[in-house]
This record gives sequence, structure tokens and C-alpha cells, in this order.
Amino acid sequence: MDTLWDNIEKLSAVCRAAGAHLPDEELKALQVGKVAEEAGEAMYALHGLK
Repeated sequence: MDTLWDNIEKLSAVCRAAGAHLPDEELKALQVGKVAEEAGEAMYALHGLK
């Protein structure tokens, strides 16, 4: 059974492969931005439940 961190590592590998043509710093910035975007959507959904 995969742990949460196993899944995170797999997802990170997919992101790295998709962004292989980008400089490392740009790829990291895009990944952080995507995580922030998803967190914002989760907060918006939670707010909608209240």
C-alpha cells in the first residue's frame, strides 16, 4: 500500500518530467504556485460549506 509520501514522490516525478525543459528554479516556482492554487480552491470550497 502506498503511503501519502509515496504518492507525493510519484506526483513530483510526473511534474519534473513534464517540466524537464524548464530551468529548476522556474519549475519549483510553478510547483509552489500550483500547490497554493489548490489550497485556495480548498479554502473556497470549505467556505462554501459554511
